[in-house]
Amino acid sequence: MKDIALDTTTGDLLLQDFDLQLVEDQDQIAQNLAIRLRFILGEWFLDITAGISYYQDFFIKAPNQIRMESVLKQEILSTRGVNQILNFSSNFDATRRIYSVTFSVDTVQGQITLTQELLT
Repeated sequence: MKDIALDTTTGDLLLQDFDLQLVEDQDQIAQNLAIRLRFILGEWFLDITAGISYYQDFFIKAPNQIRMESVLKQEILSTRGVNQILNFSSNFDATRRIYSVTFSVDTVQGQITLTQELLT
């Protein structure tokens, strides 16, 4: 399966010599995971049930780390191509309000390891 490539730092379309770049296989699944972990519930007007409940579970005064992990794991497992979560670790830095997550998943294209920093 192929998809349009996005820049990993800005999220903008990846262009090279004014041509769109494509991703496939493991890179496509990794990109899809990164997108899904940044997608806020209700953000897309065509499907307000898509996304992660950041305003309800993350962007609150005293977030519950167990609930946050559960929400993220559910989103990871519902990503097309992901078979199972092999490793999952997270860290919430309350002073900087940054929640970082590192995980490894088994996919139809092999194993993928990702690290994401999510602001809370």
